[in-house]
Amino acid sequence: MSHFTFARTGCLISRPENMPEPGPYYTTLVDMADVAGFPFDYALYFSTDHHKGEGGIYLYVCNGVPTDAANWKSYDQAVAEGNFEYLVQKPMSNPIFLDAVQGNGHTETPHANVIKGTVYMTYHKNGINNSQATLLATSTDGVNFVRIRGDADSVVLSYDPQKDVGDGHTGYFRWCRNPFAGIVEKYVGYSLHGGGDDYHSAIWVSDNAVDWQKAGVFTPIEGFAVEADRMIIWHELDPASVTRLDSGEYVAICGVGNRASGGVARISELYQIYLASDGQTLLRKSCKLLGRGDVGAPDAEELASATTMRIGDAVHLIYVGVTGQGRINTIMGAIGRVDKTSPDSARLPVAEQQCHFYRP
Repeated sequence: MSHFTFARTGCLISRPENMPEPGPYYTTLVDMADVAGFPFDYALYFSTDHHKGEGGIYLYVCNGVPTDAANWKSYDQAVAEGNFEYLVQKPMSNPIFLDAVQGNGHTETPHANVIKGTVYMTYHKNGINNSQATLLATSTDGVNFVRIRGDADSVVLSYDPQKDVGDGHTGYFRWCRNPFAGIVEKYVGYSLHGGGDDYHSAIWVSDNAVDWQKAGVFTPIEGFAVEADRMIIWHELDPASVTRLDSGEYVAICGVGNRASGGVARISELYQIYLASDGQTLLRKSCKLLGRGDVGAPDAEELASATTMRIGDAVHLIYVGVTGQGRINTIMGAIGRVDKTSPDSARLPVAEQQCHFYRP
């Protein structure tokens, strides 16, 4: 019943030697063809996973098919082999980026897109207005990143603690060039909106990928278009996967899981969700694409942080698999396709399609 179909290709990247446990987190796959001089086809940015110290953004690079483990190498290896010798200034090893200006603790959850030859990368940090906020850095070479406003406030997702629901957390932002006919702005993205067990999610729009406006807030609801004990995790939606069907509806790959924070065991898997042209209204019952792996598999507990790339007719999927009671993260791959002619799942009643919209 799903338009996307995938087959696993296995482990792509295990925990880098210098990365603290549980390992890689929040992957974002980027086509680097428009970045001048970049010596690889693709970049994969990811971060530490809730590291209590400094954390940081890591870089791996790839020539060829991104779901083939043999094609990936670390930035450290690429530097040692002279691939970035053309850069006069550069980080000598991973992590390549750590924001030491604003906030405290980790620099995590990157998401990146190339705009006119420049890499725009969002990420979040603790300790900003007593919460976690999303900031923006850019790079003209894909390696050296600078905060969008230098030493000034570089937070790009606004939050009013007097008016907004939640505790100020706007991290886990994922965004792309706008694929939705019902949105007029050039870019659209989804973020967390308040942390803890009573969290929400938000949709944002922008015309320049710097100045973002909130277009809506969502309340996660167990059993809404999924199994009774699961809910759609909107800030786990892969923007690059959004596909318009001939009917005018849209399908996208999104994380679905349980309500978990702190020490609660997480369960998350990858689903296809159906959206209207506003990027918010949920039209149909969701379909599972990839469930948890077999006992002992690197993704036996969680599949998260999906990021896709279309090469010809193939859809290359990269995600983070979790096992070992949340102590081991592994970057995994799958390859598949999208078939716009597949049967649609059951349509939700009109009265339910926007029941997740938060209305204070």
